[in-house]
Amino acid sequence: MKDGNIEILDLDFEYKLWKNKLQFYQKELKLMTRRVEVLEKEHPGFSFDTAYHETLNNQHKEIVLAKNKIKTMEFEMGYYAVDYPISNKHSHYIEHEKIRLVIFKIYNHQQKILKDIYPLLCFPFNLK
Repeated sequence: MKDGNIEILDLDFEYKLWKNKLQFYQKELKLMTRRVEVLEKEHPGFSFDTAYHETLNNQHKEIVLAKNKIKTMEFEMGYYAVDYPISNKHSHYIEHEKIRLVIFKIYNHQQKILKDIYPLLCFPFNLK
């Protein structure tokens, strides 16, 4: 960032960071989903609330949407490279800030999932 303007490299850095975080979150969700499948198969008394299934699925969908938005913005940056550096009034800056809020929301939701759902998947199990 120079003189209050944002360079392509600044945006690119954050997009790379966010994509890595989102990839990690997806892997966590996949591990938890597989764990549920194993527990349901191996422990007949194990019951996993459908609301939790929905929570995992919705988080996955939000991650996919965020990754697609980042991909779109990266693609557009190439076309509009002559506009850079940009000020905080530029449409790419505004969209970047919207994505930042989405990433923050996904992060917070992922932490809630780990707090609420992860313990249910660890020994000892709450078998019925």
